[in-house]
Amino acid sequence: MEKITSETMRNFNRRQIYNYIFTNKRTSRQAIADDLNLSLPTVTQNLKLLEEENLIERCGFFQSTGGRKCVAYSCVSTARVAIGVHITPHSLRLVAVDMYGSIIKRQQLSEDYRHSDEYYQRFGAYVCTFVKSLNLSAKRVLGVGIALTALLSRDRKHVSKSLLLGSDEASLADFQAQLPYPCQLFHDSEAAADAELWFSPNINDALYLGINYHLNGMLIMNRKIHAGKEYTGGLVEHLTLYPGGRDCYCGKKGCFTAYCSGHVLFDEAEGACENFFAALHSGDKEAITKWQHFLSDLSIAIGSLSALLDCDIILGGTVGAYMTEEDRLLLQQLVRSNYHFAPSSDFICLGYKDIDICACGAALAYVEEFIKSI
Repeated sequence: MEKITSETMRNFNRRQIYNYIFTNKRTSRQAIADDLNLSLPTVTQNLKLLEEENLIERCGFFQSTGGRKCVAYSCVSTARVAIGVHITPHSLRLVAVDMYGSIIKRQQLSEDYRHSDEYYQRFGAYVCTFVKSLNLSAKRVLGVGIALTALLSRDRKHVSKSLLLGSDEASLADFQAQLPYPCQLFHDSEAAADAELWFSPNINDALYLGINYHLNGMLIMNRKIHAGKEYTGGLVEHLTLYPGGRDCYCGKKGCFTAYCSGHVLFDEAEGACENFFAALHSGDKEAITKWQHFLSDLSIAIGSLSALLDCDIILGGTVGAYMTEEDRLLLQQLVRSNYHFAPSSDFICLGYKDIDICACGAALAYVEEFIKSI
């Protein structure tokens, strides 16, 4: 058994006090001592250290119950910042997130992906300019998470396959060479599912569907990403929905993604998704017809997936961010009308509503890592 030293105990106390404040958002010294079963001197000492490191701050007082008012403590949400980048075939989306995952700045750039030195140099310049605009010291930037529309090797150091990016040659080293910060690669659906787990603590088992311009998916089991035997777990977009149907970019016909992706609703131009939903909500007949067909096809796919997995289905991504509670209920009703054994309880959920969830999830990996290291 490993010997517990005084330093180990000090680090443990510091970490649990910080995590307590982080979880409760605003708390007092007495509440920390009572709930963590620590002495007031121990709590006081650690609060002082955490304040000196600018990880926590005093934020007013709690209402007095007769004695002196208790000082309130909270975490400094911008004590550290992580950067997320989502790379698609024709664009870059950049975000900066704080310690709670809130996006404090975002940017979209039109840039066609190419596996070339010139592309990676421009990528590095974009990220460095973006970070510089935040006016932060280098110490406060945790790292850069890069979400790719691509399958990765299990160690996440190489692209193993990407039909959409058009190259299987990219590696982590290509990006890292252009950045003065640590960086990691993620499959974009994995990054999005990680973000869903961060923002939704009640998720246990679920299939995340990222309904973007192109569809992707990721399976969550026991609050963990199910990577699968060859790191392709949950990738449902190329299941056959209609045999011999529409052409898919993979070369097959009738794939799920050929019917249930954003590209059947709008083009890839910036703002096209927002414009489609604006037209839909204003009563545009063409948009309404497209949306009805889209939901019908999506309900058939979800019915089959639900029969296999018997778990929640989370609708996220660019399209998911615009879906309403009315859409969710209608979709659930369509599934039940098509599939006799559909769950009777709510099983379709709307995901975290932000169009940059892939970039956000890639950044959050660094935030989570930092919190664990305190």
